[in-house]
Amino acid sequence: LGSVTVSAMSCKSDSKTSVLAGMLGLLFSLTLALPPVCAEPVVYSSGNRRDPFVALPKDDGGSASVSPAGLKLEGIIYDPGSKSLAILNGKTYSIGETVGEAKIVSILKDQVVISVAGEEKKLLIRND
Repeated sequence: LGSVTVSAMSCKSDSKTSVLAGMLGLLFSLTLALPPVCAEPVVYSSGNRRDPFVALPKDDGGSASVSPAGLKLEGIIYDPGSKSLAILNGKTYSIGETVGEAKIVSILKDQVVISVAGEEKKLLIRND
């Protein structure tokens, strides 16, 4: 390998700058002289968990509840207070909001109650 020279250009040259430039040059030339490091390959042990580097399978709609009104309950963000949210057809809604022809009446841990044409219906989260 060839030799590399590092120099520091400055209007004022003091001993600290010269020492620092010399140390950087030495460090740089030492790293060029080192042989490459060969590491052992990394093996992922799943421990019966999903491999995070493998893409998830396509959603077949099997775990979401679909109402007769065409609403698909995809998730619930539950807050024991009044800030719970329902994820319906890819968008978030809170209690009292209207989704199409349905109004959200309540959001619980495992279900959302909607009102369609005055009739209440439950959308359930399935635990597959």
